[in-house]
Amino acid sequence: MTNKNTPVSAPVADSDEIDLTRLFGLLLDKKLFIVAVTAMFTLMGVTYALLATPVYKADALIQIEQKNAGLPGLDELGEMFASDSEAVTEIELLKSRMVMGKVVDDLKLTNVVTPNYFGNNGNLGRFFARRYQKLADNDFNQPWLASVTSEHYAWGGEVINVANFSVPRAFEGQNFIITSLGGEEYQLSLADTPEKVLVKGRVNELAIVDNLRAGEIRLLITDLLAMPNTQFNLVKRSRSDAIQTLQSSLSVSEKGKSSGILFLTLEGTDKTATELQLDAITHSYVLQNVERMSAEVQNSIQFLEKELPQIKSQLEAAEALLNNFRLENQSVDLSLETQSILKQIVDLDTRIHELSFKETEISQRYTKEHPSYVSLIKKKNDLLEQKALLGNSVKNLPSTQQQILRLTRDVEVNQQIYLALLNNVQQLNVAKAGTVGNVRVVDQAQVAKIAVKPKKPLIVVFATMLGGMFAVAIVLLRAAFNRGITNPKDFEDIGLTLYATIPVSDVQDAFNKKRERVTKLQAKLRKYRPKSKKATTESKIDPTTNRRKDHELLLAKENPTDLAVEAIRSLRTSLHFAMLEAKNNVVMISGASPEVGKSFVSANLATVIAQSGKKVLIVDADMRRGYLQKMFDMAWDNGLSDHLSHKLSFEQAIKSTDIENLDIVTRGEIPPNPSELLMSEKFEQFVKQASENYDIVLIDTPPIMAVTDPAVVGNHAGTSFMLTRYDISTLKEIGAALERFELNGVEIKGVIFNALEAKANSYYSDYGYYQYQYNEPS
Repeated sequence: MTNKNTPVSAPVADSDEIDLTRLFGLLLDKKLFIVAVTAMFTLMGVTYALLATPVYKADALIQIEQKNAGLPGLDELGEMFASDSEAVTEIELLKSRMVMGKVVDDLKLTNVVTPNYFGNNGNLGRFFARRYQKLADNDFNQPWLASVTSEHYAWGGEVINVANFSVPRAFEGQNFIITSLGGEEYQLSLADTPEKVLVKGRVNELAIVDNLRAGEIRLLITDLLAMPNTQFNLVKRSRSDAIQTLQSSLSVSEKGKSSGILFLTLEGTDKTATELQLDAITHSYVLQNVERMSAEVQNSIQFLEKELPQIKSQLEAAEALLNNFRLENQSVDLSLETQSILKQIVDLDTRIHELSFKETEISQRYTKEHPSYVSLIKKKNDLLEQKALLGNSVKNLPSTQQQILRLTRDVEVNQQIYLALLNNVQQLNVAKAGTVGNVRVVDQAQVAKIAVKPKKPLIVVFATMLGGMFAVAIVLLRAAFNRGITNPKDFEDIGLTLYATIPVSDVQDAFNKKRERVTKLQAKLRKYRPKSKKATTESKIDPTTNRRKDHELLLAKENPTDLAVEAIRSLRTSLHFAMLEAKNNVVMISGASPEVGKSFVSANLATVIAQSGKKVLIVDADMRRGYLQKMFDMAWDNGLSDHLSHKLSFEQAIKSTDIENLDIVTRGEIPPNPSELLMSEKFEQFVKQASENYDIVLIDTPPIMAVTDPAVVGNHAGTSFMLTRYDISTLKEIGAALERFELNGVEIKGVIFNALEAKANSYYSDYGYYQYQYNEPS
């Protein structure tokens, strides 16, 4: 036979555009799933927001100012030593290891001790501890959770202070456990080996572990308030790690451009400790600034004190030469003109020497291209030019006057320089004593009452949005990868004739779910129930309904007005016209894959045909997994396989049902060779005899993609249908199944679309399905 339908292996897309209405319908169908996932993420966000350890922020203000000398007359000296550091430089100094290291050492931040709280990272225990208000020293929190958890956990009210903790370098970063023993006693052990006690100690007494190869461990605890067996985690961090942790928690910025005001913030989980640490940082920074300013002044003092003896010896030598010259020349006096020239020369030399000293100082701070250095050199050159002009006037004097002028000039210049140096040393000592640095703390550290992290409302909103997006993504991904048919129009697009669309039955669906729950419960009970030596037939009968316990619901009998049954009645009409040109009255119903509802459709179709007055025989040709007998409350034995194996006659294989005009042939005992039995002459005779004795013969077969049985049965049937299921069957597998039937000479008359759901996804497609059913009489 030839296949009038043209099967294809893949659907043809109408366009590349996204069907927004279909996507909207898809999301609307999965609204409960989306709401459930979103609610779960929201709950997770709320839980995290409540359990997360709050982080507090302390802030402080520091001013950087231009510092001048504190006494009148020292302005020039103050300008030379004043600091004009930029804010960026000061920010880097604030976060330097020099400043941070002193804070780490002073506050012993290398010692990290925390109570051992319950939960992931101790979050649950901290949650209870934060909400506990300690009323007395021996008052500790004992929530209901403490009674069902280990006694080693802390729940609030515990106090511990480690004054000293030193370990060998090999033990830095390792976790130690301090266990309270009660009565101010404790024991120390490693977290890796908690059962091995390193040392036992008492509060305010130094405990030493000296039996380790790596070196000694020293521990001094000054405060310990906890219930017996409560544990604390103790870690000795390296100094560099502690500095890096403190640096990462500190933030420094300038308030306004070139304002000289630095805004410091420090984050931490402990309010008191965070405020204390920020105060220590500002104090350490101010102290180093003062020390830096004092160091500059001290360097100047040392330089001047080093020059004083040399200038003094030069002065004494000049005085000696002048006295000797006067003795030799009988106390020659200077003329008024010479005295005037001498005064000018001495003044110039003194000023030149002062600039030379300043040049020595300034060369240590600036390069020769610096404006201050250039200005100083210019002043010095101007004075040297003036001195050169006076030198020309001196040449016009008598030689004796020139000599005494030169000697007197040397004495007075050295004397002026010596006195100036003495005066500068005294001024620098005064400046050193009054040095306060060029920075000051404007606002001391203060911690905000409200935690800055976590931002609970933002976390909950973000978690809710993330949950919604995650749920939508799952729905869309599942829809993208699950190419199951949801629109009956898809069959028309690939040239297949759709004979019936059967909507899903709420009654059948409820029954199936109930049966699934009962089956799971029975499976669990069988694990604990002793096996009987022989199962009796009576044990399989439900005494309340007088039916087999494993029976399936026959919807056309139990609920004949169901919408699905009405659709099957429509299929009955279509089947009548489809069989007009068929070679016989045998109808095969198959499918591409399992779990599409072949037995459901076959049994109910046979029932509605029998109810119309025709004599019907339904045959379960799935000799491997068939269960049609359950639909009619029968056993599977004495069926088709037994007849084909020559164990039963045709009449013996026929079983009557409680439905008029409807007989059944069950699958029988599972044979080792079902396909061979169907290919035998015996099966051909069976089909011929059944066709002669009944108006319609319905044969339910296994899926074609799993076994070849439907291809064999199809060659004996005059009319063959393929059953597909909503959102399960795909166009690709339908195309493959049709190709397999065609290769075996089986013509598929059309398809039956089963279990169509009234979803928004279908509603927003090109068309949905119409509903029609009878109303119950009032």
